[in-house]
This record gives sequence, structure tokens and C-alpha cells, in this order.
Amino acid sequence: MQQRQDDSRRSFLKSLLAGSAVAAGVVTASRPARATRTSGSRQVQDEVLYRETAAFKDYYKTLRS
Repeated sequence: MQQRQDDSRRSFLKSLLAGSAVAAGVVTASRPARATRTSGSRQVQDEVLYRETAAFKDYYKTLRS
């Protein structure tokens, strides 16, 4: 008897999970994608994303050895 209840609970949870995944997919697919548009042309920033410091140089030296 206990095995039957466990099986029915599992099948219920599996169907619940599958149904929620389908519902989430339908909701996201039904919304049209919107592109954000910036006014004017795109400006490129000249920010420095990488700085070669002494600590990085020491670290890179350990990688070569």
C-alpha cells in the first residue's frame, strides 16, 4: 500500500513540474521581444578594462614556470 502512494505522489509531482515548465514556456514565448533603442549613435567608451600591475606580472610569471 505504501509503495502505491509513493508512486502516485511521484507521478503527481512529475506532472506538476512538467506542467509548470510548459506554462513558463508559453508565457515567455507569447510575449514579443522588444529591442531597446538608444537615441543617437552608439558611443564607444575608451575605458581601460585591464591594467597590468606588478601583482599580475608576478602571477603570470608563476604560470610560465
